[in-house]
Amino acid sequence: MVETGNSTLFNELLRHERGLEGHLKKASEFLVKCQVMAPYVVKGTLHGCVCPWEIGESADEGAFPILEDFHDTLEAIWVWSLYSKVGENVSFRPNIDWAWRYVISNWKRFIGNGNRKDKGLYDCSYVLFSGTSFELAFNDSQYKSRFLLAGNRLAEYLSTLESTEGREYYDPFWMAYCLEIAARKSKQDRWHMTAEAFVRKNVVDVKNSFTPVNEEPTHKGPGAHDFFSKNANMALALITCFGHERAAEDILLTKFLPCISAKFVARRSDENAWNAHLATAIGKSYVLTGKLEFLHCFLAIMSELAKRDYGTSALSRSPSFGRRESWVTFFYAHAYASVINDLADWV
Repeated sequence: MVETGNSTLFNELLRHERGLEGHLKKASEFLVKCQVMAPYVVKGTLHGCVCPWEIGESADEGAFPILEDFHDTLEAIWVWSLYSKVGENVSFRPNIDWAWRYVISNWKRFIGNGNRKDKGLYDCSYVLFSGTSFELAFNDSQYKSRFLLAGNRLAEYLSTLESTEGREYYDPFWMAYCLEIAARKSKQDRWHMTAEAFVRKNVVDVKNSFTPVNEEPTHKGPGAHDFFSKNANMALALITCFGHERAAEDILLTKFLPCISAKFVARRSDENAWNAHLATAIGKSYVLTGKLEFLHCFLAIMSELAKRDYGTSALSRSPSFGRRESWVTFFYAHAYASVINDLADWV
């Protein structure tokens, strides 16, 4: 734990840390309710995948259509894996195994065979992100060949990318973040050098790389989503690639901190996911720098999200779309874990 020097914030952080296992357990239980299994399907294409929302059995309980989602499935693997490690409980391992079978069986449909360089890059990022957590939790490298394919795809893409304007599914800073996490754990020097060079060029060496988060454009990407803060992804990539250097702390303190908000930011769509993602970057910034202002902002955002989850550790995308969803629940869990110092190498 980083010493705060402020008793109120210290006590809030301590309560937050003590609640980690319970938060991940409830999130994991919710994600089971989103996994497409019996009685809905017992085999076939959809078996094992994670639907974007909790599956209901009847119209009376507001059941939505059952949809497959490749990256939501990988996000669920991350939550289940982290809980398995933190809670020292492998009860969700069968769910993880079913999810991996779905991912491998449907690999070509979503990621392809490499003929299109831009196909499935967001999915590749989650193969690395969740795959790394899975390997750490279970010391299991059975999917290593898939991780290598995904990592090589991202490294090739980032090494030649000229524009960083991509948003949401095409945000290159999220890709660099995931690539570096995997590079460290799998000792892939090429991935590390690619991610580091990309972040150095586009964050470290840029005079005004961050912008006020309150002024980030409201963007609706594919599927009418707006779940990523660009500032957050740049901060995450910076921390992951250069957290060992003093320069990263200086950039976070002088450029990122002045741009963040001390409270929850209202957004037109996906505001729960967007704020949770921003909180993740703020939480990791606190762990690295120990700066109280980061902790204050983090706890303020998480407090508002907690009011909205009704004690379930699961969230909807925004108040205007009330169905609890798997992918938003992942972002919430990712944010919750980001400020836990002992998990700094995990998230």
